[in-house]
Amino acid sequence: MKTSPFVKRILALFKKTQEKPETPQYPSDLLQQYKVTKRTLGVGSFAVVKECIHRTSGQPFALKIILKKAIAGKEHMLDSELDILKQVRHPNIVSMHGLYESKDAVYIVTDLAGGGELFQQLLNKGNYTEKDAAQLVRQILEGLAYLHEHDIVHRDLKPENLLFHTPADNANLMITDFGLSKILKNHDDILTTACGTPGYVAPEVLKQKGYGKPVDLWSVGVIMFTLLSGYTPFWGEDQATLFECILSGRYEFDDAYWSEISPAAKNLVDRLLTYNPSQRITAEEALQHRWIRNATGKETRPTMNLAPHVRRGLSSQQSIRSVMTTLTAFN
Repeated sequence: MKTSPFVKRILALFKKTQEKPETPQYPSDLLQQYKVTKRTLGVGSFAVVKECIHRTSGQPFALKIILKKAIAGKEHMLDSELDILKQVRHPNIVSMHGLYESKDAVYIVTDLAGGGELFQQLLNKGNYTEKDAAQLVRQILEGLAYLHEHDIVHRDLKPENLLFHTPADNANLMITDFGLSKILKNHDDILTTACGTPGYVAPEVLKQKGYGKPVDLWSVGVIMFTLLSGYTPFWGEDQATLFECILSGRYEFDDAYWSEISPAAKNLVDRLLTYNPSQRITAEEALQHRWIRNATGKETRPTMNLAPHVRRGLSSQQSIRSVMTTLTAFN
C-alpha cells in the first residue's frame, strides 16, 4: 500500500520536530577559555545550563545560556542578576567566572554545584543528626550574612536554591539563583514587589506593606524547621489556605518529630519565624546563637539519627514543589 503525499508530509514534519537542535554557535572568546560538553545540567523557561571545562585547569563549571528572545521585555531581571553575580565572592554562594555575549544569547560561567539539592542529599543520607543540621544552617547563614552586608536581598531562599558544591560529605552548601534578588540602593530600602516561593515567603510579603532583609531569615526558619522534622511549618491544600496559614503565623512542634530536638534548636526556629520583621533575628545575630556556635564545639547535643523521620516527612508531602511553585508577582 502506497503512502499518500499528505501522510508523507506529516511524517516528514514529525521527523523534523524530533531532530535535535543544531549545536549553538558559541562566542569564539568563550570557546578559547572553555570546552562546552554535551552534558545538560538543567533546563528552564529562559535558559539552558550546560557543563563546560576550563581548558587550562581542567576544572568543570556551569554555563548558563540565556536566549535573548526568551527574555524580551524582562531584560531588567537579567541585568539585576548579573549586577549581583559580578560582585559576590563567598564560599557559600555560587559565583560568576565569565560573561560572554552573542547576537542571540548571553552566556554566564558560574561555579558548578554538582552535589545536588539540599533535600535530595538528605533523602540519600543514612545518618543525619542535629549537629549536621546546625552545620548546614550555619552555611546558609554565612552566605546570607555576606549578601545582607552587601545590601542584597535574595527573596527566594528555598531548598532548590541551596546546592552542594560537590557530592562529598563535607562539601560546601551554596546559595544560588539570583533571578528574584534585589540590590538595595539604600541600606534600609523598603521593597514592595510580591515575589518568592509560597511555602517559604514571609507574611510581610503577602501583606504587601513593604519588606526588607528579614524576609530571607523567615525563609531560613522554614528551611531549618523542615531540616529537623521533614515537614514544613506552614501548609495548605492549595495556595489560598497556605497563605492563610502563613499570615496567621502559627505553627507547632509536633512531639512525634520534635520530642528529641534540643530546646536551643526550637528557640532559633522561633527567632527566625518571629512574625514581626523588626523583631526577627538577623543573619549575623543567628550566627552567634548558641545552637549555631555549638555546632563546631564539643558541647553535647542530641545525637539521634534524624534521617528516617526526615525522609518519611519529606516523602509524605508528595507534591512539595507543586504546592510551592515559584511566584513572580502574585498580587
